[in-house]
Order: sequence, then structure tokens, then C-alpha cells
Amino acid sequence: MSVDVDRITLVILKEDGAREKHFVRSWVGIPRKTELVWLDEEPYAVVEVEYLVQRGLFGGLAVEAAGVYVRKLSEEEQEQVQRRLSPDESPPGAEAPKRL
Repeated sequence: MSVDVDRITLVILKEDGAREKHFVRSWVGIPRKTELVWLDEEPYAVVEVEYLVQRGLFGGLAVEAAGVYVRKLSEEEQEQVQRRLSPDESPPGAEAPKRL
């Protein structure tokens, strides 16, 4: 499923407090808090999601705009993600994740 809205603002929260804004046309799925997102080869975590929902004809609802705030993962968080995604480093007796 993809969310098709008029405007999605992707805001990257920098470590120094600065914000970098990008406008995107669509998003695959529905962005959720704490979701991991890769921008190029860098991992980011979604920290906040805002939607502007407008009531349409006959009571229908439409997402008119969305704001997705992300921050880059720290080195420690990146290592944790890498360990969880790596099937080679599973604890003894644990099943490897199934691939579809």
C-alpha cells in the first residue's frame, strides 16, 4: 500500500538541532514512529509523524499532507540493528529469520 497525498515533508533532524527539509510525492506504506528508514545507505529512525486529514464528500477522509520527522541512528543503534538483521550472529538455539 502506498500513501498518495498532495505533499509529504520529510524533515531530517540533525545532531546540532538543525532541520533539513525535503518534499516527496509518495511514501510506501504508512510511516510509523520508531520505523527504520534508509536514505541512500544511511539508517534513520522515524521520531514523529503528522497528518493533515480532510473530510471529503459523503464523509470520506483524505490525507492532504503529512510531515515525517527522522533522525540518524547513533553508532550504537546502528550496531544493534546490524546484529538483529544478521542471521549469522543468532544466539545458540535461536532460529534464523525466515526469508520470504
